[in-house]
Amino acid sequence: MKPMFLTAGLLGAVFSIGLQAQVLDARAEVPFDFWVGQKLMPAGQYSIYHMASGVVLIRGQEYTDAAAVFLGSSLTRSERQTDGKLEFNRYGDTYFLSKIWGPDQPNGYGVPKTSREKELTSKNSPSKSTGIALFRK
Repeated sequence: MKPMFLTAGLLGAVFSIGLQAQVLDARAEVPFDFWVGQKLMPAGQYSIYHMASGVVLIRGQEYTDAAAVFLGSSLTRSERQTDGKLEFNRYGDTYFLSKIWGPDQPNGYGVPKTSREKELTSKNSPSKSTGIALFRK
């Protein structure tokens, strides 16, 4: 019940802040299905928005119900890189979004691991990291 209230609260925050507060406006083409939190997202084109409050919105451009919201943890790159990238942890054929690095930005956002991903981590060999280019809109 708590996750449902948290999700509802985050969605409310996202839609009440408005488009002016977005600091990241990027897009990516993801060629495989992937998990963001408890939501399975189909392969396709996505827009990624980071709100000033730390809330990240990922919205599919082809499917109206392909959207996920989460509270990202702040990350800093060890090297000065300018490439935008979505990083995924892969366990067999199952992908989980793990990090978002914005184009031309030194900081990124970590995606919290779900209980499902933690379970796969304990049962399987270490995950393999997969990266997808992230571009400015």
